[in-house]
Amino acid sequence: MKQPIGILGAMAVEIEAVLSAMEIRSVEEHSSMKFHVGTLSGVECVTVQCSVGKVNSALCAQVLIDHYAPRAVINIGVAGGIGKEVHIGDVVLATACVQYDFDSTALGDPLAQLNLPPDGRPVVEFPCDEGLARRLEEAAQGLYGKAHRGVIATGDRFLADGEAGQRLFETFGALACEMEGASIAHACLLNQTPCAVLRTISDNANDSGKVDFLTFAQESAEKAQKLLCGVIGSL
Repeated sequence: MKQPIGILGAMAVEIEAVLSAMEIRSVEEHSSMKFHVGTLSGVECVTVQCSVGKVNSALCAQVLIDHYAPRAVINIGVAGGIGKEVHIGDVVLATACVQYDFDSTALGDPLAQLNLPPDGRPVVEFPCDEGLARRLEEAAQGLYGKAHRGVIATGDRFLADGEAGQRLFETFGALACEMEGASIAHACLLNQTPCAVLRTISDNANDSGKVDFLTFAQESAEKAQKLLCGVIGSL
């Protein structure tokens, strides 16, 4: 099998639309997670639900890499928007992700700095592949209200606080916050696997309209499926 593209989503609703468009050859279980192996628009891919949170998503990304050696990993899902220019329905493509809740500042380290094996190299921003982000952004222009590229902040906390979002913008320049992207990017960096993080904005402190989250997540997944079906051949 040609090296596939890996597609990860935290919630079942975030990957169901992709699965419905795939030609699935097999469903394989590793570490209690189900990996759907097949093709999307004729391109080899493996799609998996990683479940919510940094540990779940990092474990899933590592298992995906160990068993399937993907040529790229794409994380799809929803996120909270940050800043006046980012609105409900927009999409953010990560240039990098930060683990904003990793805090060893008491030891004199910058907020969100982790030290990586084997030599303790310090990292705050976990990079995402520029080429992948650019091609996804170009394909997204016609599907979403607006496409943005920038930093996405990841933490094990569901943020529904405009002030907290503003602090993430001021500290990291973050345009969105969620719970998996940086840990997936972390695993990909250590394995030298290109990754992209694509997040549809489900809420923003600057937007007054209320959103039915599950309905929005399903609509977001359907858009992500259309986007991936159209662009995956060029990734």
